Parts: sequence; structure tokens; C-alpha cells
Amino acid sequence: MTVEIKVIRAGRMYRYYLRETVVGDGRRPVRTPLRVAQEQAGVPAGRWTGRGYAVLGLAPGEEVTEAQLRNLFGERGRHPYADQIEADRLAAGDSAKKALRAGALGRRVTVTGVDFVFRPQPTIYLLWALGDEETRRVIEAAHERAIERVLEWIEDEVAVIRYGKDGIYRVRSCARGGRRARRSRPVSPPTSSPPSSSTPAPRPP
Repeated sequence: MTVEIKVIRAGRMYRYYLRETVVGDGRRPVRTPLRVAQEQAGVPAGRWTGRGYAVLGLAPGEEVTEAQLRNLFGERGRHPYADQIEADRLAAGDSAKKALRAGALGRRVTVTGVDFVFRPQPTIYLLWALGDEETRRVIEAAHERAIERVLEWIEDEVAVIRYGKDGIYRVRSCARGGRRARRSRPVSPPTSSPPSSSTPAPRPP
């Protein structure tokens, strides 16, 4: 399995991601709601995964909404439920500035996440194309398990938060609640190739 890694930046790159990547690298029609576009493209909805989702009040396997993607990746690292958090604070009498701060996950950043695209090796594509349904199910299950193992390794051994002058201090992300990521998987026709999987992980605050 190979892994392609791309940095997600607030603004232009985020808009490209939301228009195309989340609908299976197709082209999302203008003004079409995310879930409708995914259904039209035959792409299942993204799901939250990782050890850190509970810190943000997310449920295991919860479907990722367009508003959550916009807040987390497009608005420089806001809470997935920032809109609701701000509305609740305003209703409680907080100022607009204080309510806005309540919906932030940390300081505003340009890099809001990292996108990992997992693809099987060429020989696996061939086996998928020539195999029967049972073979394809086994390949897909193995592919999904391999992704989970890689993400667990990244969370345990790679992901760190830097702070202090010039980032001289480092702390493992698991000590701050762990990784928060969304999983999306384009669906390929059964006679073509096994699906790749895109898993963007928000940048730690």
C-alpha cells in the first residue's frame, strides 16, 4: 500500500478539496448539498475516526457534515460545532468576540490539516479486477485494516504538537486527546479496481 500526503490549507485548497475530493475526485455541481452530491457520485459519506473525536463531542462513526468540514479545514481550525457553540454563547449573553473565541480550537493557522490518500499496490488492483466477490471483500477488509494500523502508528509515533519559541517543546497528540480525522472512500465499479481512501486529519491546535 502506498500513501500520498498533502497539506490542507485554509482558503483556495480547502475549496478545491470540498468541491472534488469529498465526492470521489469528481466534480461537485455548483450549489449542490454535499450529501446529495455524494449520493449522485455513489460515494459514501465521510465518517469521523481517531481517538480524539470524543474531545470534540463527536460520536464514533458520526457522519461528517459540510458545515463541520468548513469549520475545521476552511476556517483555520474552528470546532466542528463552532456555529452551535457560538449561538449558545450569544444566547447566554456573551459578546460576539467572546462567542467567536469559544468556537476556536486554538490560534488561527494557515495549515488546517493533512490529507492521507491510501492506495493498494498495482498487483492488488489486478487481483481485484480478476477476483470473485469473496476475493474483493477480503481485499477491501485488508485494505481498511491496513489504513487503521497506519493511522494508529501515526497517532502513537509521529503526530506531535510543537509549542514555545521556535517549537522547541513537543508533546504527543495522544496526550491532548489524540487524532481527529474523517474517512471518505470513493467507490469503484466492481470490475475496475479497489477503492483508495482519503483520510484528512486536522492539524493539532
